[in-house]
Amino acid sequence: MIHLLSFAADVDLLAITQSLWQHKIPHRVRQLNGEQQLWLQDASQAQAALALCASSASPNVVKTDVTGSLARAKAWLTGSPITALVLILTLLVALLTQLGEVLTRVSALTFYPMVFDTQVYLVTGFDHLWQQPWRFISPVLLHFGWLHLVFNSLWWLDLGRRIELQSAWVLIILVMLTGLAGNLAQAWQEPSLFGGLSGVIYGLLGYMWVVDRWSVPRYHLPQGILVFMLLWLLLGLSNILQLVGFGSMANMAHLGGLLAGVVIGFWHSIWINKSAK
Repeated sequence: MIHLLSFAADVDLLAITQSLWQHKIPHRVRQLNGEQQLWLQDASQAQAALALCASSASPNVVKTDVTGSLARAKAWLTGSPITALVLILTLLVALLTQLGEVLTRVSALTFYPMVFDTQVYLVTGFDHLWQQPWRFISPVLLHFGWLHLVFNSLWWLDLGRRIELQSAWVLIILVMLTGLAGNLAQAWQEPSLFGGLSGVIYGLLGYMWVVDRWSVPRYHLPQGILVFMLLWLLLGLSNILQLVGFGSMANMAHLGGLLAGVVIGFWHSIWINKSAK
C-alpha cells in the first residue's frame, strides 16, 4: 500500500471514499498521529485517485489538507533542525556555485585554496589550514553535478534524521569528525578538487551499524542499505564506476568517513553499555 494524502482528524472523508469505491479503487483510511491518512492498495491507481479526491473534496477539505502539509513540514524542520540546516546549506552552496561550475565561488570552500592566473591551480600543502580552518570541513557542502547532489541529499535526509531524533549533539559531532576524517584522507591521497557529503554519509552508516550491533538497537538500519553502500564503496575503489561514466569519485573521503564513524560507534557503544549497568 502507498500513502496518498493526509487530512485533519475532523475532516469528513465520506464523499471521497464513496467516489473511490465507485471507481473500484481499493483504499483504507487510517487514524495516525492525530490525522487521517488515505492509503491506496495499488500504486498504479494513484493518479486516478488524486483526480477523484480533487473533484470530490470540498474547498475546506483541500484547504485543510494543505494546512496539514504545512504543519507537518514545520514539525519536520523543528524536529530535525540540524538535518534541515545542513541540507539547506548544501542546496544554497549548490545554487551559488552552480554545482561547481563557478570556480571563484567554489574556491572559498575547497580544502586547497585556488589561485586564478592564466590557469587555475591549487595551492598544495597544509599550512593554509591554520589561517583558514573552515577548509577542514567546508568541502562537504560542495557538490559537482545533479546526480551527486541528489544522491547525497537523499541519503543525508534519511540517515541524518535517524540520528538527530535520538540526539542532535551526536549528529553534530559525527558531521564534524567524519567530515574532517574524510577530507583529510582524500587530501592525503593527492591534492585535488573534491567535495560532497558522501564521506559524512558513510560515517553515519558506520556509526549506526556499530551502535545497533554492540549496544541496544536504536537506529534499526536495514541490512540492505549497508550492503548496497559498501558495494558502492568497493566499486568506487575499483574505478569501475569511473570507467562506466560516473566520473571521478572521492573514494578516500568515503573510506575515511566510514572508518571514523565506526570508531565513534565503538566508543559510543562502550559508553552506552557502561551507562546501562
